[in-house]
This record gives sequence, C-alpha cells and structure tokens, in this order.
Amino acid sequence: MNVYDKLIKDTLNILNTQNLTELKVKDAKWNMLKSNEFLMGKEVAFELGDRFKDSVVYNVQTSDKSLVGEDKIFLIGKDLQDIKENTNFSRVALFNIDDISDPNKAYIGVRKLNYERYKIIPEGYMVLSSSFENKENVRVSKKAIKNGLTFETLGNLYINQYKQLKGVNAVQIYFIVGDYDFVKDLVNVSKKVNEVTEAFDHILKNVILDCDVCPLKTICDDIEQLRVLHFEANKKNNH
Repeated sequence: MNVYDKLIKDTLNILNTQNLTELKVKDAKWNMLKSNEFLMGKEVAFELGDRFKDSVVYNVQTSDKSLVGEDKIFLIGKDLQDIKENTNFSRVALFNIDDISDPNKAYIGVRKLNYERYKIIPEGYMVLSSSFENKENVRVSKKAIKNGLTFETLGNLYINQYKQLKGVNAVQIYFIVGDYDFVKDLVNVSKKVNEVTEAFDHILKNVILDCDVCPLKTICDDIEQLRVLHFEANKKNNH
C-alpha cells in the first residue's frame, strides 16, 4: 500500500524542518468516553483550532517502514499545560500498515483509518471535526488541565486506539500548536491526499476507464501505483 508514499515524503520534508519536541511513547491512563461530551463555556480552559486560519488534520499511510517505522509522538509549539488562551491547532497522523495486494481491501483499510479518529474521545477533550475542511476545533476542560492532560497522553491514546485495527503496525502523531507559515504547505498536502483517495475510489468503481477523458488523470500520472491500478481495472473490464 504505497499510493500515498510521495505525500508522506512531502509531509516529512515539511515537518522535519521545524522545531520538533519528541514526546514519550508509553502506556496512557485517561478516561475515554463512548460519545462526545458537551463542554459549557465556563468549563472550558481554552479552545484549539481556528476555522478562519490555516489549520489541518489528516491521516496518510504506507507499507514502507523506511518512511514510518515505529510509534512516535511529536509536538510543535506549547503543550496543553502551558496554553493560557485560545490558539490555532493542526494534527497529522502517519501510519505503517500491512501491504495489502487486494486494492478493494486496501481502500477499505484507508477508510477505516480515517473514521477511527471519531472513536477517540478523551474525557475533557471535546473535538468538533470538519471532514470537509480537514480541520478540528477542540475544547479542553479546566478539569482536564488540572488533572494533567498533555499532548503526550493524547498521542499515546491515539496510538493505542489506531493499533487496535488489524494491520496497523506503527503510528506517528504530530501536534502543531499555534500559527505557522508551513501549515499552508500541510494544507496543500492534505488536499492532495483527498485527491488520491478520490482517484482510488474512482478507479475501483470503474467510473471512467478511458484515461484521456478522466478528470483525475493528472493525479494518476503523478502517483505511479494509481496508474497501475487503473490499468488493472481496464484489463479486468475488457475480459
């Protein structure tokens, strides 16, 4: 499963030029909820995310261990305990998954990873997601801050949840707190991730088999494995 490898490389090229703080990967103890809680204004210490500024949340996966080889958590900016006011926020998750030869199963795996984040609901960390905009707005409760919630804890909760999915071998989480110019570049990568996923879906559904008239031709031309999948779809359809 390497259709997203170029985009992982683009993501890492952006993030690795920043001032990264690596947090510990360890067992995390925090109460997890089954459904999102609603935090009233007086209960909130601060909010993360700003819909009117550049911010992004996206997942991207590979089977190449040289790109994503082990569990890691990184922070750019302030930790939760040091934040005193509302601030912008982005999050990126990279995955190493089993190589799946069946493209339909691979695509299902991509969708499962994308939806799994909605099941991660730490108490005192109310997430409002916009899949359309690839953004998250988070309300963090005063109680959670008092009880010591940190991005290290959150990162480990994410890793533990994702690794319950069959075939997920490693997870790397990047938390980005504040306004940074490089976030615009991550937003552009996230759009390309969406385009590749759309092209992937497009190919498997055999919507258009003539590359010359396909609106996603430029995406397939850029991602070699998508071209291979499209060729296989054409060949299967002609038999």
